[in-house]
Order: sequence, then C-alpha cells, then structure tokens
Amino acid sequence: MLVMALLVILELAVPNVSASAAQTHMVFTQKVTTLKAGKTYTFKTNISKEHTKWTVSNSKIASISKDGKLTAKKYGKVTVTATNNNKTVSCKVTITPKRIVGIDAGHQAHQNRGLEPIGPGSKTKKPKVSSGTCGVATRVNEYELNLTIAKKLRTELENNGYKVVITRTSHKVNISNKQRAQLLNKSGCEIVIRLHADGANNRHTVGATTLYTSTSNRYVKKSVSKKSKKLATTILSSYCKETKIKNRGAVVRDDLTGNNYSKVPTIVLEMGFMSNPKEDKNMQKSSTQKKMVRGIVSGINKYFA
Repeated sequence: MLVMALLVILELAVPNVSASAAQTHMVFTQKVTTLKAGKTYTFKTNISKEHTKWTVSNSKIASISKDGKLTAKKYGKVTVTATNNNKTVSCKVTITPKRIVGIDAGHQAHQNRGLEPIGPGSKTKKPKVSSGTCGVATRVNEYELNLTIAKKLRTELENNGYKVVITRTSHKVNISNKQRAQLLNKSGCEIVIRLHADGANNRHTVGATTLYTSTSNRYVKKSVSKKSKKLATTILSSYCKETKIKNRGAVVRDDLTGNNYSKVPTIVLEMGFMSNPKEDKNMQKSSTQKKMVRGIVSGINKYFA
C-alpha cells in the first residue's frame, strides 16, 4: 500500500510535458501577407481563439474582429497582432488597391500658349494649356474648382479602396496636356478622369457633359475608345443622378490632346456651366461638391463592377 501511494504521489508531481510544450510558442496556422481592399480574411493561431485578442496597427486601413477576421479598407500596410496569455504573434499585411484611378484637374494658374501636337505624330497643334473659364457670379477660376473637386475625389476614392494618381496638387504648375497624359500613362492607372467646367456665351446654358474619343480616332486604340465611351456614359449618368445637374450627354471629341495621348480609357467631365450664375454658385457649395464627388465615385464603381 505504501509503494502504491508513493507511485500515485510521483505521478501527480510529474508535469504534463506534452500539453505544456504545445503552448510554449504561439504561431499562425492561417495567415496572408497581401489582401485587396474590400476583401476579408480570417487569421488563425494554434492557441484557442476563445481567449485570443486581435488588434490591427491602423484601423483606417483595415479592421479586425474578435474572431480574427480582417477587413481591408484602403491600400497601405498594417500589422495584425494576436495576443493570448502574454503570448504574442504578429504578421505584416499589405493592402493592395481595388483599382488605380488617374485624375487630372484641368488647367492651372497660368496658361501656356506654346504649341504641342494634339496626338502622337500629329502635325496639328494646340496650346499646351489654355486659360479655362471663370465663374460669372462667384469669380472663382475654373482651375480652382477643378482642383477642389479633384482633391475631394481623391480622398473619397482612397476611402473606397482605390489608389489615386493626380497630375497636380497646386495651381502654380506648368504641365501641358500632353505631359499630363504621359505622366498618367506611366503611373499604372487603369482609367483617367479629366475634370473641367464649361462656359458659354449664353448664360442660360446649363448641364454636364462627358467627352471621349471615337473608335475612328487615329491616336487611340479602338478597344480603348470603346471603353472610354462606357466610362463616359456611366460616370455622367451617376453624376447627374446624384447632383440633379442636367445631363447633356456623352459627346465624341477627337481633338483633345489629353485624351489622344492617353493609353487607357479617358474622359473629360465638364461638371457644369460656370457661365450660368445659378449653376456657378451651386458648384461652389460644399453640399453640392459632396454630391459631385459621390456621383463620380458611384460611376467609377459601376464601371469596374
């Protein structure tokens, strides 16, 4: 009896080595290092998820649930960390963008009267950058409105998971329409939105228009022009629906340098008439500008859907 009692005591005193060793190190049993914005992925570790706390380094870029489900919001880099009883394991994750969008805020503070070809190899030339129009009621220059909307559009697109390449961020630049197109061609963007505002001698004229290249354009591939038409109609429809600005239609233009040098689907969005006092004032309102941006983003989402 004494021997048996000693054996029992010794058995109880011996630690469960295998169970202890199994939890010495915490590791991921399921993880990713890249995830596209808008997608989700569930991380797992070898430790019971019931007591595991999940955190992410930047909640603006991605969020993570208590069960380890990572939701990618916008492109960038984050670190996913799992903690359980002072045991920690981390993983760096790159959030890739849904798509890459190019934005050109039309015009600049000073026009450039120098000439450049309207397309690759063309003998026809136009001024590198024209002056643009000006609000008849607000006296705001077109180049100012264009950049205001471009910056707000960039922010909204980035918040929706897109990467944005913008041709200018200030008014004091000297970038020709050809150079803007070439810059965006090199950027890897998949579409280009060129933001402009209209002007007319008739102050009663109102509405928004999109301009795109025809399939007979000798500077642009037919396949690109077809996609440009789709982009033009989709964005204009969403823009006008959101803003209630009159839809003047998508129009073919083959004489626009910025469109002709582009290698991806490209449109000009004439957002409204600054020569109409009411429309001019309306486009300067913060509430209207939010709608203008929402309409463009909605159109881009529909185009890529």
